[in-house]
Amino acid sequence: MAVIHPFNATTPNNETYSRLFLREDELQFGLAAIFEVASALKNLCAQDQAKFDLNWAEAKAIITIGAKADTVLNLGHRLAVTKQAFTKTLRNLEKRKILARIDDPRDKRRKIISLTDLGREIERDFGANMRAALAHAYRNVGADAVYGSDQVLWSIITAAPTHKGNKL
Repeated sequence: MAVIHPFNATTPNNETYSRLFLREDELQFGLAAIFEVASALKNLCAQDQAKFDLNWAEAKAIITIGAKADTVLNLGHRLAVTKQAFTKTLRNLEKRKILARIDDPRDKRRKIISLTDLGREIERDFGANMRAALAHAYRNVGADAVYGSDQVLWSIITAAPTHKGNKL
């Protein structure tokens, strides 16, 4: 099944579309699409957010930590939040027994933030609709498009200043 370009309601032509990806209007579409996808995913979990009594910052933290447990500093960089705001979020989730701090095996001075069993259960239930939407989209476009999309997203993530070790 072809993906419909939402701004002009046409299916991109593979022969011409690939040559247009660096045009200003296509770059603008790409930026808008990224924000719309984030909004769509957020909307998919709105009911679950209320069910688990989570604000959006807590929900993002749970999903991010569920993907990869990490230090407070690295998680803050990955989420692009201030240390003060992130510490408050972590404290709230820790009080609710959703997160745990464990010693970093490489450096005992640092702590790794990970999900508890309850946290993993909440993340699994909370993220189910988002994962289903992503799986549907992946099946819809095929492996080559998924690979290309993943490469684009990872390239943006790794080029971002917060990913290069800047302090919070």
